[in-house]
Amino acid sequence: MENKNMNEMELENVAGGAYGDNYYIVKKGDTLSGIAAKHHTTLQNLIRLNPQIKNPNLIYVGDAIRLY
Repeated sequence: MENKNMNEMELENVAGGAYGDNYYIVKKGDTLSGIAAKHHTTLQNLIRLNPQIKNPNLIYVGDAIRLY
């Protein structure tokens, strides 16, 4: 499931909002490892949950990252 460049309102509408807490919208300055630390998970887990991310060093503002 690729959710690139979804805003928070669009993400809330994914599956009726049922999964909104499971995703994070990338903001300027974010890194995948920083997002992992902020959400008490590991970089490896985020990579596993987000196969759409081909290069973990390249994430973009507006990307939707699955957290859990």
